[in-house]
Amino acid sequence: MSDYIRGLTFIFVLAFFLAPAAHASSQDNKQNITNYSLLCDAGDTQACVKLATLYLGREGRGSVEIDETKAAEFYDRACAGDNAEGCTGLGKMYSEGRGVQANDQKAVSFFKKSCDQGYPKGCSSLGYMHFKGRGVEEDALLAFVFVGQGCKGGDAYGCTNLGMLYDKGLGVVENQARAVAHYKKGCDGGDISGCTRLGLMYQNGRGVAQDKVKAAILFTKSCDGGQADACMKLDTLKN
Repeated sequence: MSDYIRGLTFIFVLAFFLAPAAHASSQDNKQNITNYSLLCDAGDTQACVKLATLYLGREGRGSVEIDETKAAEFYDRACAGDNAEGCTGLGKMYSEGRGVQANDQKAVSFFKKSCDQGYPKGCSSLGYMHFKGRGVEEDALLAFVFVGQGCKGGDAYGCTNLGMLYDKGLGVVENQARAVAHYKKGCDGGDISGCTRLGLMYQNGRGVAQDKVKAAILFTKSCDGGQADACMKLDTLKN
């Protein structure tokens, strides 16, 4: 049997086995929509959050078409039931203008509602809005307070932003060593922007001994994670 025939045979066999799996995945997602809808209607706010993430394509799309309007509606229902994750999700939809008309003031109110319930991501997002002056007056001190709460609660994004405030001396006395520590927390927690910022600290020897090899490793991690800016920094470092 020629290599060409063997190749075709392999493709057909693979397709034969994968097709049922794809169909099953499609059916599973349809069933998930049905089940979560029933639970959400019955007042299970976490089920409403699950529906929102399904409609955003974050939990395996299958046959579920992305529908940001529906996602925002389900986040709204979850938030109305005092689900902090739902409030954060809804705040992000308003801050990004996805599924709803962009409205920074509403975004801030939902982030605050979430943070008031102790949800770390809500606090980090609220801190970001204060830092940028979006929907509220720009206030680096409040940004420091809220992203600090987010980082303390385990939110990687909050740790990266806390590191940035220490790095630049905004809302707090500049401290490069603490910036490095928080960038590392952000990076280790999965926030690739934290990896990029940590890489810059190693590249320039700020708050840590200069180490361009470690910088390259961190830029590569961020680049592989989809951050184009890190890819350019990696190219520059190599050249």
